[in-house]
Amino acid sequence: NEDGGFGLHIEGHSTMFCTTLNYICMRIMGEGPDGGEDNACARACKWIRDHGGATAIPSWGKTWLSVR
Repeated sequence: NEDGGFGLHIEGHSTMFCTTLNYICMRIMGEGPDGGEDNACARACKWIRDHGGATAIPSWGKTWLSVR
């Protein structure tokens, strides 16, 4: 999204769950902190921090983040 976050679908508003998971996936796949198309990693990281950090993700998101 223009605000740097990611939604559940291409036209959806940005959510903490989707933005955090997309950011982590981009980093696991080898993108640097400023990597991705149009600095997607940096923009997503800023969106996450501006909206309370990854700890603001819903409980089911925390479950996904704990699985490795």
